[in-house]
Amino acid sequence: MPQITQNSKPKIDWVCPDCRKVLTAQSNGEQLNCLACQAVFPVVEGVPKLWPPSRAAALEASVAGFREIRAPVREHPLFRALLPPDPICDPDSFRRESSVKNCMSSGLVLNLGSKTAQWGSHVINLDLVMPLGKNAATANVDVLADIERLPLADASVDGIICTSVLEHVANAPECMQEISRIIKPGGHVYITVPFIFPTHPDPLDRWRWTLDGLRHSMRAFEELGAGACGGPFSAYVSITPTLMGSLFSNFYLFNIVRCTLGWALWPVKFLDHLAWRSDKAYMVSANCYYFGRKR
Repeated sequence: MPQITQNSKPKIDWVCPDCRKVLTAQSNGEQLNCLACQAVFPVVEGVPKLWPPSRAAALEASVAGFREIRAPVREHPLFRALLPPDPICDPDSFRRESSVKNCMSSGLVLNLGSKTAQWGSHVINLDLVMPLGKNAATANVDVLADIERLPLADASVDGIICTSVLEHVANAPECMQEISRIIKPGGHVYITVPFIFPTHPDPLDRWRWTLDGLRHSMRAFEELGAGACGGPFSAYVSITPTLMGSLFSNFYLFNIVRCTLGWALWPVKFLDHLAWRSDKAYMVSANCYYFGRKR
């Protein structure tokens, strides 16, 4: 059976994302096969590409179109140098993420939509594609897969981390059902999503959640914590540059205004160190989070 053995990461029996039968590995290690539906999945430099055959063509077209249009601009050194700092201030992040790491310190843990994020040497990093540009050198992706069709068996995962990802998928409710499907009873989930935040395609941007909406989506779990992660002043700093830039249709004028205001306003986000203590901060937060345990 195909297994991952990188570093201290746990071994995994991958399944076909369409028919969910266990995959078998070729002796040369260059592909995985599904004997049930005859699907073939390549393994490139040790990284399996487990896209569902039923959706592979649509995914390829979406990713290719996004990279062709946006990558030359987004990865240009001058453009990247002009980008303002991160507009989000999350004063409680260290305590909250330490709690998440403590609960997910062992077993099979997935980081969905990982890009370059690192949550521990035992965590399996899953993304749709390998990062390009400045992120490519620090990427540590273990498997390429579609979050809407995860290549894992029911109740096979001890923990899932999914931060700032679900807004970019085509069908977020289905992704949340997949997360619930593969987590074992007693397993943990940690999710962050945007609420009041500008559109940022990668390659899609379709979804926003209130805190109540996120809790409803995660009702299969017992809540261990939920609230704002990036408060009202982060929302202000995130929204205002795009709001004012939207007065201009011209690409260059739009980005000049957005970047200038982004640099000018970013210190305002630190007022969230005061606002996060309020039980009303979630009402206009930039992002919200949910930390729970499978019932």
